[in-house]
Amino acid sequence: MADARSDRLRLVASTTAPVCLPSVETIDQVPLDELPALVAELAALQARAAMRLRRAATPGLDDDRLLTIDEAAARLAVSKDWLRRRPELPFVVKLSDGVVRYSSKRLDAYLARQVAR
Repeated sequence: MADARSDRLRLVASTTAPVCLPSVETIDQVPLDELPALVAELAALQARAAMRLRRAATPGLDDDRLLTIDEAAARLAVSKDWLRRRPELPFVVKLSDGVVRYSSKRLDAYLARQVAR
């Protein structure tokens, strides 16, 4: 059965060729008792593709690390108080009331802009 399923949902392995899905006629030929598994597999493929699109829409989000106030202050060579008085800084991430973290990537970009001035 695994071979039959892989035949039904065969995708082109080449990165340059388009992805080929089975035709509607092929789906119409799948036995009824195999349709639930086929639908589940198609749903998994759709979810995986949607996640890839979501990641592509927010590049670098996975690489970002949220810093504590101690880590951010040390990186900037400023006091924690200095950071607390500046909630408008572009690398501040307010998680909830009283819970603030600092985006490592945005802090790096902020420092690069400050050095370039």
